[in-house]
Amino acid sequence: MIDISKLKTFVVVAELGSYSRASEVLYITQPAVTQQIKVLEKIMGAKLFQRQGGRIVLTEEGKRIYQIAKELLMNYESLMEEMSKIKTYFKDTLLLGISTTLSEYKVPELIVEFHQMFPSISIRILVDNSQRIEEALHSGVLNLGIIEREPSERFNSIKWFMDEILFFTHPSHPFAKRKEIQPEELYEVDLIFREVSSGTRKVVRDELERLGIVFERLRIKIEINCGRSILSMVKKGYGCSFLSRGIIEKDIESGDVVPVKIKGFNAQRWYYIIYPEYTKLTLLSKKFLKFLLSKTGLVVKEWERV
Repeated sequence: MIDISKLKTFVVVAELGSYSRASEVLYITQPAVTQQIKVLEKIMGAKLFQRQGGRIVLTEEGKRIYQIAKELLMNYESLMEEMSKIKTYFKDTLLLGISTTLSEYKVPELIVEFHQMFPSISIRILVDNSQRIEEALHSGVLNLGIIEREPSERFNSIKWFMDEILFFTHPSHPFAKRKEIQPEELYEVDLIFREVSSGTRKVVRDELERLGIVFERLRIKIEINCGRSILSMVKKGYGCSFLSRGIIEKDIESGDVVPVKIKGFNAQRWYYIIYPEYTKLTLLSKKFLKFLLSKTGLVVKEWERV
Protein backbone atom coordinates (compact mmCIF):
# COMPACT_ATOMS: atom_id res chain seq x y z
CA MET A 1 0.00 0.00 0.00
CA ILE A 2 1.30 3.50 -0.86
CA ASP A 3 1.02 6.18 1.80
CA ILE A 4 0.66 9.89 1.11
CA SER A 5 4.06 10.84 2.53
CA LYS A 6 5.89 8.69 -0.03
CA LEU A 7 3.90 10.22 -2.87
CA LYS A 8 4.72 13.69 -1.56
CA THR A 9 8.42 12.80 -1.44
CA PHE A 10 8.24 11.49 -5.00
CA VAL A 11 6.56 14.68 -6.28
CA VAL A 12 9.05 16.98 -4.50
CA VAL A 13 12.06 15.05 -5.89
CA ALA A 14 10.50 15.20 -9.37
CA GLU A 15 10.00 18.96 -9.15
CA LEU A 16 13.37 19.80 -7.63
CA GLY A 17 15.42 17.23 -9.56
CA SER A 18 17.52 16.48 -6.49
CA TYR A 19 17.37 14.09 -3.53
CA SER A 20 19.41 16.46 -1.35
CA ARG A 21 17.22 19.51 -2.05
CA ALA A 22 14.10 17.43 -1.45
CA SER A 23 15.46 16.34 1.93
CA GLU A 24 15.94 20.00 2.92
CA VAL A 25 12.43 20.96 1.89
CA LEU A 26 10.80 17.95 3.56
CA TYR A 27 13.01 18.14 6.69
CA ILE A 28 14.04 14.50 6.43
CA THR A 29 17.45 12.95 5.73
CA GLN A 30 18.64 12.26 2.21
CA PRO A 31 18.86 8.48 2.90
CA ALA A 32 15.21 8.59 4.01
CA VAL A 33 14.25 10.27 0.73
CA THR A 34 16.20 7.66 -1.25
CA GLN A 35 14.60 4.82 0.71
CA GLN A 36 11.08 6.12 0.14
CA ILE A 37 11.70 6.35 -3.62
CA LYS A 38 13.09 2.80 -3.64
CA VAL A 39 9.97 1.53 -1.86
CA LEU A 40 7.77 3.24 -4.45
CA GLU A 41 9.80 1.78 -7.31
CA LYS A 42 9.45 -1.69 -5.79
CA ILE A 43 5.67 -1.28 -5.48
CA MET A 44 5.41 0.09 -9.04
CA GLY A 45 7.76 -2.49 -10.47
CA ALA A 46 9.55 0.21 -12.49
CA LYS A 47 12.32 2.80 -12.20
CA LEU A 48 10.88 6.26 -11.55
CA PHE A 49 14.05 8.35 -11.92
CA GLN A 50 17.23 8.34 -13.94
CA ARG A 51 20.33 10.52 -13.97
CA GLN A 52 20.77 12.91 -16.86
CA GLY A 53 23.60 15.43 -16.96
CA GLY A 54 24.08 15.44 -13.19
CA ARG A 55 20.34 15.93 -12.55
CA ILE A 56 17.63 13.51 -11.46
CA VAL A 57 14.88 13.30 -14.11
CA LEU A 58 11.74 11.22 -14.46
CA THR A 59 11.66 8.09 -16.55
CA GLU A 60 8.72 7.58 -18.93
CA GLU A 61 7.01 5.49 -16.26
CA GLY A 62 7.86 8.15 -13.68
CA LYS A 63 6.23 10.87 -15.80
CA ARG A 64 2.97 8.93 -15.89
CA ILE A 65 3.02 8.32 -12.13
CA TYR A 66 3.94 11.98 -11.45
CA GLN A 67 0.80 13.35 -13.13
CA ILE A 68 -1.43 10.94 -11.21
CA ALA A 69 0.40 11.55 -7.90
CA LYS A 70 0.21 15.32 -8.29
CA GLU A 71 -3.54 15.23 -8.85
CA LEU A 72 -4.02 12.78 -5.99
CA LEU A 73 -2.11 15.01 -3.56
CA MET A 74 -4.18 18.04 -4.54
CA ASN A 75 -7.37 16.08 -4.00
CA TYR A 76 -6.05 14.75 -0.69
CA GLU A 77 -5.28 18.28 0.58
CA SER A 78 -8.74 19.46 -0.48
CA LEU A 79 -10.32 16.51 1.30
CA MET A 80 -8.38 17.20 4.53
CA GLU A 81 -9.33 20.85 4.37
CA GLU A 82 -13.02 20.08 3.98
CA MET A 83 -12.83 17.52 6.81
CA SER A 84 -11.23 20.19 8.97
CA LYS A 85 -14.09 22.57 8.23
CA ILE A 86 -16.70 19.97 9.10
CA LYS A 87 -14.94 18.71 12.21
CA THR A 88 -13.83 21.93 13.87
CA TYR A 89 -15.34 24.89 12.04
CA PHE A 90 -12.30 26.94 12.98
CA LYS A 91 -11.74 25.42 16.39
CA ASP A 92 -8.12 25.59 15.35
CA THR A 93 -4.91 27.25 16.53
CA LEU A 94 -3.04 29.92 14.57
CA LEU A 95 0.71 29.85 15.23
CA LEU A 96 1.96 33.31 14.42
CA GLY A 97 5.40 34.93 14.59
CA ILE A 98 5.63 38.73 14.84
CA SER A 99 8.77 40.84 14.72
CA THR A 100 9.40 42.82 17.89
CA THR A 101 8.60 46.22 16.38
CA LEU A 102 5.22 45.15 15.00
CA SER A 103 4.26 43.56 18.32
CA GLU A 104 4.31 47.09 19.76
CA TYR A 105 1.84 48.70 17.37
CA LYS A 106 -0.62 47.91 14.56
CA VAL A 107 -0.63 44.09 14.74
CA PRO A 108 -1.95 43.53 18.33
CA GLU A 109 -5.21 45.35 17.59
CA LEU A 110 -5.58 43.47 14.31
CA ILE A 111 -5.18 40.16 16.12
CA VAL A 112 -7.92 41.14 18.57
CA GLU A 113 -10.20 42.13 15.69
CA PHE A 114 -9.57 38.83 13.89
CA HIS A 115 -10.23 36.81 17.03
CA GLN A 116 -13.54 38.60 17.51
CA MET A 117 -14.51 37.39 14.02
CA PHE A 118 -13.62 33.77 14.97
CA PRO A 119 -13.98 33.53 18.77
CA SER A 120 -13.63 29.73 18.89
CA ILE A 121 -10.02 29.76 17.63
CA SER A 122 -6.79 30.01 19.63
CA ILE A 123 -3.87 32.21 18.64
CA ARG A 124 -0.35 31.54 19.86
CA ILE A 125 2.17 34.29 19.19
CA LEU A 126 5.96 34.27 19.18
CA VAL A 127 7.44 37.77 19.45
CA ASP A 128 11.10 37.92 18.41
CA ASN A 129 13.43 39.54 15.91
CA SER A 130 13.03 38.78 12.21
CA GLN A 131 15.87 36.26 12.08
CA ARG A 132 14.39 34.08 14.81
CA ILE A 133 10.91 34.31 13.32
CA GLU A 134 12.34 32.91 10.07
CA GLU A 135 14.09 30.10 11.96
CA ALA A 136 10.90 29.13 13.80
CA LEU A 137 8.88 29.23 10.58
CA HIS A 138 11.45 27.10 8.74
CA SER A 139 11.43 24.48 11.51
CA GLY A 140 7.63 24.15 11.34
CA VAL A 141 6.89 25.78 14.70
CA LEU A 142 4.85 28.58 13.08
CA ASN A 143 2.18 28.88 10.36
CA LEU A 144 2.89 32.49 9.38
CA GLY A 145 5.45 35.18 10.13
CA ILE A 146 5.42 38.97 9.89
CA ILE A 147 8.94 40.36 9.72
CA GLU A 148 10.65 43.71 9.17
CA ARG A 149 13.23 42.82 6.53
CA GLU A 150 13.37 41.17 3.12
CA PRO A 151 13.07 37.41 3.76
CA SER A 152 15.37 34.68 2.50
CA GLU A 153 14.56 32.72 -0.66
CA ARG A 154 13.26 29.72 1.25
CA PHE A 155 10.02 31.59 1.99
CA ASN A 156 7.09 32.84 -0.01
CA SER A 157 6.55 36.48 0.89
CA ILE A 158 4.11 39.34 0.40
CA LYS A 159 5.02 43.01 0.91
CA TRP A 160 2.46 44.15 3.46
CA PHE A 161 3.09 47.83 4.26
CA MET A 162 5.91 50.37 4.37
CA ASP A 163 7.27 51.82 7.59
CA GLU A 164 9.45 54.87 8.34
CA ILE A 165 12.12 55.00 11.05
CA LEU A 166 12.61 58.33 12.84
CA PHE A 167 15.46 59.75 14.92
CA PHE A 168 14.07 61.32 18.11
CA THR A 169 14.97 62.65 21.53
CA HIS A 170 13.57 64.33 24.66
CA PRO A 171 12.22 67.91 24.32
CA SER A 172 14.98 69.17 26.66
CA HIS A 173 17.79 67.81 24.48
CA PRO A 174 19.78 70.42 22.46
CA PHE A 175 18.88 68.61 19.23
CA ALA A 176 15.17 69.14 19.91
CA LYS A 177 15.46 72.86 19.20
CA ARG A 178 17.21 72.30 15.85
CA LYS A 179 15.43 72.02 12.50
CA GLU A 180 18.12 69.70 11.18
CA ILE A 181 21.41 68.18 12.31
CA GLN A 182 24.38 66.90 10.33
CA PRO A 183 25.00 63.13 10.37
CA GLU A 184 28.44 63.65 11.98
CA GLU A 185 26.78 65.20 15.05
CA LEU A 186 25.54 61.74 16.03
CA TYR A 187 29.06 60.97 17.26
CA GLU A 188 28.51 63.51 20.06
CA VAL A 189 25.41 62.02 21.73
CA ASP A 190 24.56 58.98 23.81
CA LEU A 191 22.42 56.55 21.83
CA ILE A 192 20.03 53.73 22.67
CA PHE A 193 19.73 51.04 19.99
CA ARG A 194 17.86 47.84 19.33
CA GLU A 195 19.92 44.65 19.59
CA VAL A 196 22.45 43.59 16.93
CA SER A 197 20.12 41.16 15.13
CA SER A 198 17.24 43.67 14.96
CA GLY A 199 15.79 44.60 11.58
CA THR A 200 15.34 48.20 12.75
CA ARG A 201 19.02 48.44 13.64
CA LYS A 202 20.10 47.04 10.28
CA VAL A 203 18.01 49.56 8.31
CA VAL A 204 19.35 52.45 10.39
CA ARG A 205 22.93 51.23 10.17
CA ASP A 206 22.76 50.82 6.39
CA GLU A 207 21.34 54.32 5.96
CA LEU A 208 23.89 55.96 8.29
CA GLU A 209 26.77 54.19 6.56
CA ARG A 210 25.41 55.43 3.24
CA LEU A 211 25.80 58.93 4.70
CA GLY A 212 29.42 58.22 5.63
CA ILE A 213 28.93 57.45 9.32
CA VAL A 214 31.29 54.84 10.84
CA PHE A 215 28.76 52.90 12.89
CA GLU A 216 31.35 51.50 15.34
CA ARG A 217 32.28 55.04 16.38
CA LEU A 218 28.79 55.90 17.60
CA ARG A 219 28.32 56.16 21.37
CA ILE A 220 25.80 53.33 21.78
CA LYS A 221 25.34 53.19 25.54
CA ILE A 222 22.31 50.90 25.83
CA GLU A 223 21.11 48.02 23.63
CA ILE A 224 17.72 46.40 24.23
CA ASN A 225 15.28 44.26 22.23
CA CYS A 226 12.19 46.32 23.08
CA GLY A 227 11.13 49.51 21.32
CA ARG A 228 8.74 50.52 24.11
CA SER A 229 11.59 50.36 26.63
CA ILE A 230 13.73 52.57 24.39
CA LEU A 231 10.85 55.06 24.12
CA SER A 232 10.44 55.07 27.91
CA MET A 233 14.13 55.82 28.47
CA VAL A 234 14.15 58.71 26.00
CA LYS A 235 10.96 60.11 27.58
CA LYS A 236 12.81 60.13 30.90
CA GLY A 237 15.40 62.42 29.31
CA TYR A 238 18.14 59.95 28.43
CA GLY A 239 19.89 60.14 25.04
CA CYS A 240 18.49 59.71 21.54
CA SER A 241 17.31 56.78 19.47
CA PHE A 242 15.71 55.48 16.25
CA LEU A 243 12.29 53.82 16.20
CA SER A 244 9.38 53.20 13.84
CA ARG A 245 7.04 56.15 13.42
CA GLY A 246 4.11 53.95 14.51
CA ILE A 247 5.63 53.35 17.96
CA ILE A 248 6.38 56.99 18.79
CA GLU A 249 3.64 58.82 16.87
CA LYS A 250 1.34 59.39 19.86
CA ASP A 251 4.24 60.57 22.00
CA ILE A 252 5.27 63.03 19.29
CA GLU A 253 1.73 64.40 19.22
CA SER A 254 1.69 64.78 23.00
CA GLY A 255 5.10 66.47 23.00
CA ASP A 256 6.80 63.81 25.14
CA VAL A 257 9.44 63.21 22.44
CA VAL A 258 10.63 65.24 19.47
CA PRO A 259 11.62 63.88 16.04
CA VAL A 260 14.91 65.32 14.77
CA LYS A 261 15.74 65.48 11.08
CA ILE A 262 19.19 64.23 10.05
CA LYS A 263 20.38 65.73 6.78
CA GLY A 264 20.07 63.13 4.01
CA PHE A 265 18.67 60.44 6.32
CA ASN A 266 15.69 58.51 4.93
CA ALA A 267 15.13 55.11 6.53
CA GLN A 268 12.16 53.21 5.18
CA ARG A 269 11.47 49.50 5.07
CA TRP A 270 8.74 47.07 4.06
CA TYR A 271 7.10 44.63 6.42
CA TYR A 272 6.65 41.17 4.91
CA ILE A 273 4.18 38.37 5.55
CA ILE A 274 6.05 35.10 5.02
CA TYR A 275 5.39 31.35 4.95
CA PRO A 276 7.50 28.33 3.89
CA GLU A 277 7.75 27.86 0.13
CA TYR A 278 6.80 24.17 0.08
CA THR A 279 4.24 24.12 2.90
CA LYS A 280 0.49 24.36 2.34
CA LEU A 281 -1.15 26.99 4.49
CA THR A 282 -3.82 25.83 6.92
CA LEU A 283 -7.35 27.05 6.37
CA LEU A 284 -7.08 29.36 9.39
CA SER A 285 -3.74 30.77 8.17
CA LYS A 286 -5.32 31.60 4.82
CA LYS A 287 -8.18 33.40 6.56
CA PHE A 288 -5.76 35.45 8.64
CA LEU A 289 -3.55 36.27 5.65
CA LYS A 290 -6.56 37.48 3.66
CA PHE A 291 -7.64 39.55 6.66
CA LEU A 292 -4.20 41.22 6.94
CA LEU A 293 -4.12 42.05 3.25
CA SER A 294 -7.57 43.61 3.43
CA LYS A 295 -6.32 46.01 6.10
CA THR A 296 -3.75 47.54 3.75
CA GLY A 297 -5.92 47.45 0.63
CA LEU A 298 -3.84 44.74 -1.02
CA VAL A 299 -5.39 42.17 -3.31
CA VAL A 300 -2.91 39.34 -3.78
CA LYS A 301 -3.93 36.11 -5.49
CA GLU A 302 -0.62 34.27 -5.52
CA TRP A 303 -0.98 32.89 -1.98
CA GLU A 304 -4.31 31.24 -2.78
CA ARG A 305 -2.57 28.43 -4.65
CA VAL A 306 -0.69 27.13 -1.57
